[in-house]
Amino acid sequence: MIYLRKLTIDDFDYLNSVENNKSFWKYSFSNQSYSREELIQFIYDSQLPIDQTNQIRFVICKLETNENLGFVDLFEIDLVKLKAGVSIIIPKPENRSKGYGRLSLRKIVEFGIRELNIKNLYCNISDDNLLSINCFKSVGFEEISKNSNEYVSSSKNNDKSVIQLQCT
Repeated sequence: MIYLRKLTIDDFDYLNSVENNKSFWKYSFSNQSYSREELIQFIYDSQLPIDQTNQIRFVICKLETNENLGFVDLFEIDLVKLKAGVSIIIPKPENRSKGYGRLSLRKIVEFGIRELNIKNLYCNISDDNLLSINCFKSVGFEEISKNSNEYVSSSKNNDKSVIQLQCT
């Protein structure tokens, strides 16, 4: 149904359309656009070893058509404490609620455990993003706190109600 692949320079336009789409910023706790140079550097950095970048991003692709469906990431990877943040975005509404997110999360969790020996995966989700909360819970994440900003390092808007989920 889906597969995950690393970013390439051919993904620039797609990455730009998602990262610089202001309507998605509320989900990523971001409030800034990225320049062309920053996005190219991000793609370049995604080819470097994880221990240098502390993150990895995959493009979620539909197996039958190779269509890009979104992105799934491990970020703030800590290979000493064996923990990492997880994020996912499926930008097109018509591709949501079809199981792509759940399958992608299962694959990234398996990757984190198998390839990186990660023992603790976490995510922070706005409490009004019920689709995302339910998707994470469907693959074993459990709510550990509400209104936590411990890991929301890029957020300048701390008045959001945030649910923190964890999978151990």
